[in-house]
Amino acid sequence: MVDLRTRFGVILALSLLPIFLYACWLAFDTGRLLPVVYALLSFIFAYGAIWLATNALIFQPLRTIQTISGDFSTGDLTSRIGDLPNAPPRIADLAKAFDSMAENISQREAAMLDSLVEKEILLREIHHRVKNNLQIIISLLNMQERKLKDDAGLSVIRETRTRINAIALVHRGLYEGEDLSVIEMDQFLDRLITELKTGLGTKELGVAIKTNIVDQNLKPDTAIPIALFIVEALTNAIQHGVPNGGNVSIMLMRIDGELVVTVSDDGPGQDTTIKQGTGLKLIKGFARQLSGRISTKNTNGHSVSLILGSEAVEN
Repeated sequence: MVDLRTRFGVILALSLLPIFLYACWLAFDTGRLLPVVYALLSFIFAYGAIWLATNALIFQPLRTIQTISGDFSTGDLTSRIGDLPNAPPRIADLAKAFDSMAENISQREAAMLDSLVEKEILLREIHHRVKNNLQIIISLLNMQERKLKDDAGLSVIRETRTRINAIALVHRGLYEGEDLSVIEMDQFLDRLITELKTGLGTKELGVAIKTNIVDQNLKPDTAIPIALFIVEALTNAIQHGVPNGGNVSIMLMRIDGELVVTVSDDGPGQDTTIKQGTGLKLIKGFARQLSGRISTKNTNGHSVSLILGSEAVEN
């Protein structure tokens, strides 16, 4: 706007310059300075009058349009120009066109927000129903468990129930969270590990579980395999690492740009035949699903880590 006014002022001055030059020639021709004074005063008066008129009729309406459009572009969808008194027809038409455009955009924005809210409610309901259906499956497994007397069958049902419960907790975390696209891993894993303690009977076995979970949000497709990895690794640690009591540590942290999930125990270590069971096969499957890798250590107890590159955990 300042640049436009400067250019306009230069054009106005150049347009009045011939009057001043004529007065200077007349004064030189007659030898009198009075025409120059009259011309200079006329020049100043005309310049000022035209400047004030153009400011009121052109620049002031343009400043109003600029201010309102700036407010609208920064998110104030209620901004409207309205009537511009004394504005030229072209500028008035520009203001009306802007108001019409702003009204259409506001209506579309409101419709999109309503649609988004409706879809979010439906998506939360879907996650809620999935969780409820998984809880029904868990209840059916509980009924079957009460009918079985075989220890091997009971163990399989309990492990299956624990895995299904981990998935159910992910869906619960989604519909209870503020953002449907991510899982808050610190809260989710705290809830999961609490339920695993009860399901695996850690108190009765004398097993203490310590956690170190960073505040990390992950997509559900990443959170579910990580949760199942923890279920398998924790179950394996309790059954084979510290079956007579001990300590198990669960960590989720960022190390050198990678996300590392580690489950370790302070038992005597696990032999090769145990480590090659179903649990480790599932753990390796979760790593392949997330394009990660598995690292194990068998000194001073046993630990297994799931390591994911930064590209695997981008939100």
